Amino acid sequence: MGCFLPHLLRPGLGHAVECGQTRWVIRTYSAIVLKATPYAEGAAVVSFLSEHGERLSGVAKGVKKPTAKWVAAFEPMGMVKVSFFGKEHTDLKRVTRCELSFSPLTLGHLESSLVMACLADLFDRVAREGVEDDRLYRLLSACGRALKADPGNALGILAYAEHWLLHCMGLLPHPRVCGRCGNDVAPLVLLSPEQGWCCASCTPADPVEALPPGSREYLRRLRTGGAEVAPRLDPADEAQVAVTALLRARLLQELGGGLKSYDVLWRTV
Repeated sequence: MGCFLPHLLRPGLGHAVECGQTRWVIRTYSAIVLKATPYAEGAAVVSFLSEHGERLSGVAKGVKKPTAKWVAAFEPMGMVKVSFFGKEHTDLKRVTRCELSFSPLTLGHLESSLVMACLADLFDRVAREGVEDDRLYRLLSACGRALKADPGNALGILAYAEHWLLHCMGLLPHPRVCGRCGNDVAPLVLLSPEQGWCCASCTPADPVEALPPGSREYLRRLRTGGAEVAPRLDPADEAQVAVTALLRARLLQELGGGLKSYDVLWRTV
């Protein structure tokens, strides 16, 4: 005869049920929806970013039915309260509850919706099962609220998120000083994989390939402001355009490329 043994579990709040040799768990998290992938018989496998910065995933049944009570809760970037139920050591548990608490979706704003899909794709790739990094949750939730407040700055918020994702991944050196000579005033001309940001005072660079003047200042704005004040996209700002393209290429290369959400964004805007 099995026994019932409830107690608190971490991460997330929940309890466990032991029945014979099988241990079933229920855990509840505050999380952000990342992606919903179609699964068998009208279900979907939904991935989330937990409040602790861990990637979670579970099967949600019946999401393809028009009457499904929680369809709206699985939109990318929605902040939810989600519960999982299943065997303790099973990788894919069942989603038993998903309540939407905040959505950055602004109806009718296509560019913002496309950027939300890009952000969800990025964080779905960067976050890891069983690995916590609460910086990821803070960053994504800040970007979601910024998109809600100012959907017209969607591309600026995306560039802000890409910059900080590289930082969280340990791939972006601080631009305050030149990594080669320590100069903190001279214009930055390139990003070296070995030495970080390098400046014009010590690094010969082809003017055609070098970063435009103002790159250091743009990087400073990205680092010192929040998502809600992310620099707005200005196609005439050569430094902003160049740095954004450089960091985006570095990030997508690290993630293996192939993000369909980015392809859709560039075809549309």
